[in-house]
Amino acid sequence: MLGRCMIIGASPDITMPSELSITKDDFVVCADGGYQFALENGIIPDLIIGDFDSAEYPEQFSGETIRLPRMKDDTDTMFCVKECMSRGYSDFHLIGMTGGREDHTYANFCTMLYIVKNSGTARIYDSESEMLLLQDGSLTISGKAGAIFSVFPFGCKSCTVSLKGFLYELEKGQLTADFPLGVSNEITADDAYVNVHSGNALLMIRRQST
Repeated sequence: MLGRCMIIGASPDITMPSELSITKDDFVVCADGGYQFALENGIIPDLIIGDFDSAEYPEQFSGETIRLPRMKDDTDTMFCVKECMSRGYSDFHLIGMTGGREDHTYANFCTMLYIVKNSGTARIYDSESEMLLLQDGSLTISGKAGAIFSVFPFGCKSCTVSLKGFLYELEKGQLTADFPLGVSNEITADDAYVNVHSGNALLMIRRQST
């Protein structure tokens, strides 16, 4: 079984989250200008992919590079995901994917949904939060009591969710796309449980309660 696939994007707000460390077993891919952050932080990517509209082509990089046309349907990140899926990867961890342009952030949430719908798992990390998508599945959140938690339907009209170990708990509650009922909850237990009974749920875990 292949290990994790780390994709580093080119967000201007990029930072390496404290809970995520890259190991020798990870397959590291940089989407376009994300390679600049990687090299500045001592991370040697296995693959660089992009049309290089946000950074110069990495002429000095001796590893594998795929240069994309600027006129295309896939974003650089989506192409990275598809390429890595074709190589057998299914567990994706993405950084440098939020902040900057809001349309890019939203597009990266859509990319997470693509991964999940193709039997993979995906998480996006930034300096303050961890985000993931659950589709008809369950999740245990450990060691994050006091963190702010939000949940929204994504790519669907509604999702049915149960929450245990939160300030506001739910038992098969229906969350709809036109009412943000799931915003600004709080994790209160050392082990909190999320169960998505139907639909797609976008989960956001903010590291510290404010």
